[in-house]
Amino acid sequence: MIRTFSLRCIFSLFLLTVVSFSFGQTAQAENVSNSSDSKNLETIIHLLGYISRDYPMGVKDGKIINEQEYEEMIEFSQQVLQLTEKSAKLLKDSPNLISEIRMLIDLINKKGPEAAVNIAAGQIKDEIIQVTGLKTAPSIWPSQLNGQKLYAANCASCHGIKGDGNGLNAVGLDPEPSNFLDNELMKEISPYQAYNTIKLGVPGTAMVPFSDLKEDEYWDLAFYVKSLRFNTKNTDTAKLRKTFDAQIKKTDLKQLATLSDMELENSLGIKDNSEELQALRLLKPTANSTGSLDIARSRLNSAFTKYDQGDFSSAKEDALIAYLEGIEPAESRLRSINPSFTMNLEQQMMRVRQFVGKKGQPQLVQNEIEKALRMIDRGEQMMQSQQLNYWLTFILSLSIMLREGMEAFLVLFIVIVIARKLGAHKAAPWIHSGWILAVAMGIAGWFLSDYIIKFGGKNREIMEGAISLFAVVILLWAGYWLHNNSNARKWQRFIKEKIGVYLDKDKMFGLAAFSFMVVFREVFEVILFLKAISLEADANNQSAIGLGSLAAVVILFVIAFFFMRYSSKIPIRQLFLYSSWLVVLLAFILTGKGIHSLQESGLISIHALPSWIQADWLGIYSTVESILGQIILIIIVLIAYSYQKKQFNKLKEVPAKA
Repeated sequence: MIRTFSLRCIFSLFLLTVVSFSFGQTAQAENVSNSSDSKNLETIIHLLGYISRDYPMGVKDGKIINEQEYEEMIEFSQQVLQLTEKSAKLLKDSPNLISEIRMLIDLINKKGPEAAVNIAAGQIKDEIIQVTGLKTAPSIWPSQLNGQKLYAANCASCHGIKGDGNGLNAVGLDPEPSNFLDNELMKEISPYQAYNTIKLGVPGTAMVPFSDLKEDEYWDLAFYVKSLRFNTKNTDTAKLRKTFDAQIKKTDLKQLATLSDMELENSLGIKDNSEELQALRLLKPTANSTGSLDIARSRLNSAFTKYDQGDFSSAKEDALIAYLEGIEPAESRLRSINPSFTMNLEQQMMRVRQFVGKKGQPQLVQNEIEKALRMIDRGEQMMQSQQLNYWLTFILSLSIMLREGMEAFLVLFIVIVIARKLGAHKAAPWIHSGWILAVAMGIAGWFLSDYIIKFGGKNREIMEGAISLFAVVILLWAGYWLHNNSNARKWQRFIKEKIGVYLDKDKMFGLAAFSFMVVFREVFEVILFLKAISLEADANNQSAIGLGSLAAVVILFVIAFFFMRYSSKIPIRQLFLYSSWLVVLLAFILTGKGIHSLQESGLISIHALPSWIQADWLGIYSTVESILGQIILIIIVLIAYSYQKKQFNKLKEVPAKA
């Protein structure tokens, strides 16, 4: 068994590394998003949106029709100028911006045409967004359910439960709370404008900034507010879903976030307040509508735009998110339809990230992105041609649970059997407590899966990769020990001198920790895959997920029963010898998977090899880094084996001690 001190050190160091990294990533993201310059940019965009929308309420045909509104337009345009002059990035990257803003101010002062002001403000806004790469859309589809909860807690008291502006606290407010059911008002507002209003507030009104919300909560609330006037309609849900699936092919999440209803109608060629608009504002994609693939498309297009502008770091981030949030959620579904295509798609997404990282000719990057987009289109057609029915949902759930469960079982099987052969009966409760705790956390994690998903694809891959490589270190040590003790003479000495020491209760913590880590990695992966299937499946097919998982558990228990029963008949020497090579095989697989996960997270570079050099089930991936890691592992194993052989030959020359 493993010495308590060393294993505890490794385990603690591992946890500290993962936790420190996660908190570091979070802190870094918060520092960027809350920086002064970033907030100023958001305020500029916010003010330009107000000018574009509300100027006609103050001026019509060159005459002031509302003095207060007109004064606001003058004030807001001056604020835009002042904030822009404070931004070093805007002044550097867009030197003509100040003169364009002064022209807008001049138009407003001269009570210019409404259309001219609208165009000028819109052009300035678009230029700022393009120059700065300011995020104007969420990375994942907002949650209407969470938006509804946030609205009830933060907005209903003024705007009313239905959004009609007649909340309990609305009496006496000047100006009155907005009526979100007003078609004329709401059709001119985009979710992004609502997002800015929620985040920044409206000066001089009761609408204060909601600074305590998280980034994704701003979007949840903004999209929910935009949906309120459509929630009042009686609709055929099935028909609305079909309408959504047809319309979402013509647009994407970024357009839905940045375009007002009027702009969206003009872009898609649909009628005012039509069923098509209602579907797009109320629903979000399931995998049957291939929504995650829309995220992949949007991010890939964004990656090339930023790459072409010389913003390489943002382009690399977009290319990474395109895979983690766009392709990976659909992988289990695509793999069930066409495994080889899924493998090629994953490799192509890696090639995109590789070419973006090289900072070469934009044309080369564009070629790789276009190839990836064509493959995504093909994958979408596959998914649409094979709907996720009850039995397909069942089979997908069963296969995922069985595949991940077998990986964990093989490692635990070796540890449990060895403990039995050693007569270390006290070890069993510790081993079992580790994997049972991991499974219990997995069950709890299913109900908290929304938070796990929000943990971020990048951090998920880093955690999975780190756990895999941590397990490799432990497995190598175990394999060395098993092979070292496979000869009878050393085994007898081990029994006499060592076994009593390792039966100490204090020494068993390492076994429980290792058992937990091995199973938790697989449980974590199962949650993510099953959650993706749950989001894809219709309400009538949700029970198939539970039944498929249950069937897999039954199969695993049957396999475990026969494995354990047969293993008791194997002599200890052969058991140790076979187990040592099985451990090496598992370490080989986990090395490949661990490095591959870290590559998917963007933490390790990617140098692609020909696509035929890949065998997922062996942990072999077509990248230089993953295969190099496995070659190094094999070299370490061979050196250790050679050393052991020399030691064994020396042992044979020395008479056995009584």
